Amino acid sequence: MKAIYKELLKIGAGVCVTLSMSAAFAQDDVVARAGDVSVTSAEAAGLFQSLSPENRARLSADSATRDQLVRSLLARKAALAQAESKGWEKQPQVQAAIERARQDIVLQSFLSSMSVPPADFPTDADVQAVYERNRAAFMQPRALHLAQIYIAVPQDASEKVVEAARKRAADLTKQAQAKPASFEALAKKNSEDRASAERGGDVGFVPEPMVQPQVLAAAASLKAGDVVGPVRTATGFHVIRLLEVRDAALSPLAQVAPQIRTSLREQRSRQIAQAYLDQLLASGTVSIDEKALSSMLTKTQ
Repeated sequence: MKAIYKELLKIGAGVCVTLSMSAAFAQDDVVARAGDVSVTSAEAAGLFQSLSPENRARLSADSATRDQLVRSLLARKAALAQAESKGWEKQPQVQAAIERARQDIVLQSFLSSMSVPPADFPTDADVQAVYERNRAAFMQPRALHLAQIYIAVPQDASEKVVEAARKRAADLTKQAQAKPASFEALAKKNSEDRASAERGGDVGFVPEPMVQPQVLAAAASLKAGDVVGPVRTATGFHVIRLLEVRDAALSPLAQVAPQIRTSLREQRSRQIAQAYLDQLLASGTVSIDEKALSSMLTKTQ
């Protein structure tokens, strides 16, 4: 969860840009609401798409974290609404920050237009060379193809509520173990993670490092088709079915070539942009008043 939150902080500015767009969506497009603030399906999709593929895979099997991210977006929208109602953007320091952001956007857009690598870069040989030098980086971790029946338990639940959820999960486990073919129907009817429930509990392949420790430990001794449960996690109980195991393996070049090509083009673009900036200064006389700079720094301490 911490990894997802850390990634969310990196995209916070992008999230804020979309906050004022909610009025453009129909009322029935709302997927979350808190008072007068709402999140549309388009906004939620944008939020999830901004995460890495690994964290999106984690979210598909972790409804509590998924809900928390949506709650975070609701909180951001509520805070932005408060700030706008107070005319916060009119404060001098905010106006200065907005101007700096505007300048950065203009500059980055201009530099991007000036630093496009040649269309034939990189060559297939360049891509192959990077692949061979970094084979370890292109290893896919061992992954588990899991299905689940999820019974949620509120964090502040009483022992009675927890025990009732455990018994329900235990009963579903017995039914699924007695008749494994019924797992899909049981998940569709009983799982409280509606996204995976619609797929018969199937959460897809989840990289082993992204599987919750309790689930990973419970699945360790399973064979394909086996069911185990109830498995307790911080958010509730899970009935787990192991569908398939995919061993760690080197990603084929054809699969990662687009990623390598994009990375090399971005690297070359930065090099071209830096060379352009260096050339701008080289074409004139640069004068720096070191005494004035030193004095200014002293005054700011």
